[in-house]
Amino acid sequence: MDLTFERGDPLRPKGHALVYFRVSTEPDKVYATYVITLPIKADLAKYVPPFLASHLGGMPLDNFSAFAMPPMPEPVEGHQELERLSRLRDDDLVYATDMFSFDLPRMMEAVTEAVQAYSQLWADSATEGVAAPGLEPAQEANSISEAAEDDSSYQVNDVLFSLMSESDKLAELSRFMGKLRFAVEGQDEGTAEEACQEITTLAKHLPGEFQVANLLAVARDTSPKSSKLAQLYLDRCFRLSAGDYSSVQNLESEIQSLQAQG
Repeated sequence: MDLTFERGDPLRPKGHALVYFRVSTEPDKVYATYVITLPIKADLAKYVPPFLASHLGGMPLDNFSAFAMPPMPEPVEGHQELERLSRLRDDDLVYATDMFSFDLPRMMEAVTEAVQAYSQLWADSATEGVAAPGLEPAQEANSISEAAEDDSSYQVNDVLFSLMSESDKLAELSRFMGKLRFAVEGQDEGTAEEACQEITTLAKHLPGEFQVANLLAVARDTSPKSSKLAQLYLDRCFRLSAGDYSSVQNLESEIQSLQAQG
C-alpha cells in the first residue's frame, strides 16, 4: 500500500501516525485509526495479564512491533479534526486509501496493510540513522537500545491500560504501589523510578479526581506519616471507584488532618 504523508516525512516517520481512509459512497465521512510502531520488537505475552490475553484475538504476542488502535478505522469528525490532533500530538498524518463502499473485512485488511507499510517506512529510516555526535558506534548502539527498550515498555503499558476496566487499573495501581514502597524502603532507586514511571503512565488512564499524583508524591517518602497518607490515598481511589462517597469524605478528613500535623 502506498501511503500519502500529509504531515510528516515518509523518509523520517515519527513512529506514530493518524492514518485515515475515505469511502466513495460516503464522501462526507472520514475513517481513521492510530498506528504505532515500537522502537524494538516485544514479546507482548510478558506484559499482558492472563485475563486480557483472550481478548486480543490473533494478535502476534511473541513478535509485536507495530499495531493499529482501533483495529478497524472509526468515523471521526472530519479531516480538519485529524489535522488539529496531528499538530497537537505531533503525529504523522497519513492518507491510506479510498474504497468504493464500507466493507468491514476489506477495511480491516486495509488497516493491516497500512500498519505494515508504515512500520516498514519506520524500519527503513531507523537503519539509515546517523550516529549521535560524541559517541562511539558501540556506545551509541547501547544508548539507543536501552532508551528504545524503556520507551517500548511504557508504550505497551499505555496501550494495555487503555483496554483495562477501572477495577483492573486500580488493581495494577495497588501492585505498582507495593513495588514502589518495597523499592523505596530497600533504597533500590532503579526499581523505584521504574515503578514511578509505571504509575505515571497508568494515571493518564484514571480520572483526575483519583489524585494519583498526590498518592505518588507521598509514596516516595519513607516516613510513617507518608506511609499512612499513601494508604489513605489508595483506599480513597477504590472508594471513589465503588461510588462510596461517604467513605471518601471520611478518608479526605483523615488525609487533611494528617497533613495538618507537623
